[in-house]
Order: sequence, then structure tokens, then C-alpha cells
Amino acid sequence: MDMLIGCRLAAVTRLAWHWPGDPVDLTTGPVHLVVDDGRGLLFDGRSDWSLTIVPTDPGDEGWRSAYDYGYDGGRWVGRDASGEEPFASVIAGVLSGWNPEHDEVGQLVGGTLHVGDRAVRLGLWEGEVISYAAGRG
Repeated sequence: MDMLIGCRLAAVTRLAWHWPGDPVDLTTGPVHLVVDDGRGLLFDGRSDWSLTIVPTDPGDEGWRSAYDYGYDGGRWVGRDASGEEPFASVIAGVLSGWNPEHDEVGQLVGGTLHVGDRAVRLGLWEGEVISYAAGRG
């Protein structure tokens, strides 16, 4: 995370599991943040309900391959979430800090991303990434 401090948030991609005939849940799923120089971070929940953060290189879309499958007709659907809250209010802002949150055994389970004078909380609910505005940074 430290490698992106001082960079501007340029884009946010969000993935959601979609079952045919059901609406896409826009509130949970992996989040990929990209800064102005093209580097990024993928936030995803692991099977042990911890949060993993994977750096990505400019132009690298290889992280999407882990979500390129279906099950019983369902599949992962990606979308540009830059215009959705809580990201719309921080897009183009400068990343200024990250306060990680750990559980009782020391696993990363969330954190607060500070972008300019605002903050976005990334955490887990039942193993899935959730996000919401966390107030002023």
C-alpha cells in the first residue's frame, strides 16, 4: 500500500457475483484501485475471511483471470465503480494513508484508505469485500 501513497486515484473496478435472473449486488466483491501512473491494488477476501491486497502493474489485467469462471450459471461481473460511492467522492484525490485493521490472530481484515480529506473503509463481511465512506480522513 505504501508504494501508492502520494498518487492520485484514477479508476476503481468492482467485481460482483451474478446469478442469472437476479440483480447484481453492487455492495460486495473484490475492488481494484488504479492510480494515475497505472499501478494498482486488488483487495479481495480469502477463504479464511482475511483480506488480501495484491499489487498490479500498469496495463496488467492478469488479475481478472482468477475471476474468469462460472458455477451453476453464476459468474463474476466486473464494472467501472469510479462513479459509485464511496469511490466517486474520492476519485482523482491523492492517496494519503492506509490504516490497516487486524483480527485477534493478526490477520488483515480491513482498513481505512485516506484520500485527501476523505476516507474509505474496506473491510470484510462473511469473507466478501465491502466498502463505505468512513468520513473525513
